[in-house]
Amino acid sequence: MNLAQQLGQVLIVGMNDATWSDSAERFLRHVRPGGVIFFQRNITGAPEFRELVLRVRERLDANPILALDLEGGSVDRLRQVLAPLPAVNDVARAGLGEELGRMAGRELAAFSLNVDFAPVLDLGSPASRGVMGSRTAGATPREVIEFGRSFLRGLQEYGIVGCGKHFPGLGSGQIDSHKEMPVVVKTEREMEEDLEPFRALSSELPMIMVAHVSCPALEAAYGGGREDREPVPATLSSAIISGLLKEKMRFEGVVLGDDLEMGGALQGRTMEQAAAAAIKAGCDALLLCGQQSNTERVFDALLREADTDSAFGALIERAAAKVLILKDRLKILGNLNRATAPADYQKLRDDIATLSALTIKRAEAASIARDHPIAEGEPTT
Repeated sequence: MNLAQQLGQVLIVGMNDATWSDSAERFLRHVRPGGVIFFQRNITGAPEFRELVLRVRERLDANPILALDLEGGSVDRLRQVLAPLPAVNDVARAGLGEELGRMAGRELAAFSLNVDFAPVLDLGSPASRGVMGSRTAGATPREVIEFGRSFLRGLQEYGIVGCGKHFPGLGSGQIDSHKEMPVVVKTEREMEEDLEPFRALSSELPMIMVAHVSCPALEAAYGGGREDREPVPATLSSAIISGLLKEKMRFEGVVLGDDLEMGGALQGRTMEQAAAAAIKAGCDALLLCGQQSNTERVFDALLREADTDSAFGALIERAAAKVLILKDRLKILGNLNRATAPADYQKLRDDIATLSALTIKRAEAASIARDHPIAEGEPTT
């Protein structure tokens, strides 16, 4: 691969439209991305969306990353063309994490997708409830680890790769990183709880997504700097990505930076500057989810920098190699989800509705059991 092709591999990009067009063809030919992430704007109907995914697959290199955010609950891009998946918090209380992962895997495979940007591994807390809502599996590492491991197991049954998010943890963030950068005011010791799900599942996660959240205590601990220096998002922090995630925690999968069009990444910097800083910090892949014109601008700027800075070019080469290892895994798993015939969408809708009903029933039962525990020695039926 030449430098431009290597750079393309590290970008996972969004597309503007819901139908294939000359504009989409020109865009993909220009950037040659390692993958595409799809959003609601790309989905008008089930057959139409599947056709778009197949057209994209044909235009990209072998084994492209074809991704969606499919967590369940409020983050469910397929809810309008299929049926709403239950929320993660309810699913975790119901003990149905594997069933949710299996259903998400079936949905993604039905559209020839191969990557789910899930599960959420953030801890639920009162501080973040306004931002995270029902997206978290629980308030303790044990609850989150149990759900995350089960969810990943369900995805894998259908050949889908998962991605743990949002490292190093948004559980104490009180600001939406889509708009601004949250700052987590915790000590290094207090952050251990937030890190535990990522540490426990690191060997099972092919990808980890890093958040636009500032953690001054971790910056100080792993960057050799002062805790009171200018806050920087984790996506642009070599201390957190290279020092903590890659060296201390020995994570060997793909480190993915969250969408660089989000406000949390762009405070005091351009999108081009943020992208370059993320790669220098240790990100192996970058999300550029918005307008195609913005992505092209970032691609051209990074290519110019790599052409003139051999050290930066070497980082691009190294990151591309990590992405290609992941894509080899997608090739192996691809036989599980590349059905030649369209899925039975009505059957999927019915099965999703059944899972949602079962989730509500079991979650309510779990809440009753928690609020009214059986006394020790009391007989049960």
